[in-house]
Amino acid sequence: MSTTFRHIYRWDLDKTYLRTEFETLRGLIRTALQTPEEKVNVPGVVRLLKELSRPNEDGDVYITFISGSPTQMREKLERKFALDGITPDVFVLKPTLKNLLKGRFRAIKGQIGYKLDNLLRLREEGPRAPETLFGDDAEQDAFIYSLYADLAVERVERELLFDILEEAGVYSRTRASILERFSRMRTGADVGRIFIHLDYNTAPGQFWVYGPRVVPITNYFQAALVLFSDGVLSLAPVLRVASGMIAGGEYGVTQLANSFQDLIRRRHLGYSAIDRFGEDMEHFQKGPDKAGVRLPDEFFDRLLARVRALAPRSTDPVRNWEGPPDYLAVLKADQKLRKNIDGDPGLFGP
Repeated sequence: MSTTFRHIYRWDLDKTYLRTEFETLRGLIRTALQTPEEKVNVPGVVRLLKELSRPNEDGDVYITFISGSPTQMREKLERKFALDGITPDVFVLKPTLKNLLKGRFRAIKGQIGYKLDNLLRLREEGPRAPETLFGDDAEQDAFIYSLYADLAVERVERELLFDILEEAGVYSRTRASILERFSRMRTGADVGRIFIHLDYNTAPGQFWVYGPRVVPITNYFQAALVLFSDGVLSLAPVLRVASGMIAGGEYGVTQLANSFQDLIRRRHLGYSAIDRFGEDMEHFQKGPDKAGVRLPDEFFDRLLARVRALAPRSTDPVRNWEGPPDYLAVLKADQKLRKNIDGDPGLFGP
């Protein structure tokens, strides 16, 4: 009997799931030598992923990880997943040593060809269901994920895709693989939200060009709130994410309220989200679904009071979006920026 999947979640690993340092040689070595027990998760990410994975009558979820970490890290990373209680359906790592031995030096650091080729492969080989993607601002996830989403709805033609891959310096073999997969691609509007974790504190406005589908987040409470607003999560999972983040000691009511308000200010949530949150909270406090939620009684009133005090009131916060972005222009602009700023790796790296 075939499995019915209600949703697909695709994740990056470094700086999206794990706190990883690879900006310096020292950080890279330390990351490589860490034991699974020493590796640190981004706050809230494990709880959010578990909440998204909870079984229900609509079917299972399908979880894939595509990481730029080398294949030699597989054993350690799989042990880390086991410690976290996470079981990905697919876990792809980069063949860095193979690229090095073949002299494919651009492929070692470049991500566009590697990730796009694997996204298309997993779409071709895997189940069909709505997709939500998670990445970060350390590399080029917003660009790659947006391009993938627009390819899925036939908003980017083959000729333009070829030009993008050529401009990005993708090797001919990988480029040919991507174009071949694109020719067989199952199309449909099933790629939804794209969350970009701002590990580098990149200004959220830099992602405006990709439209409202891309949501820059500073923490995973924000992702949970957007998914709550979209109807993917109910309130209880959102509160369990908040509870875990507070228990971790890095967040309090004030920080979470500011995160909520930030989404409204940046027009990723409407003011109506506050009203719905408050209404559902009243039902939650009277209902039985409180397992895993360890929040002080005053949390609810304090959170809503602060969010309402800070949030701008707007009756129509929804952005108008024509899309898709001019991918080639975005890529060329970044390359020009890197040439003008000595030593700056740019948004997309070399």
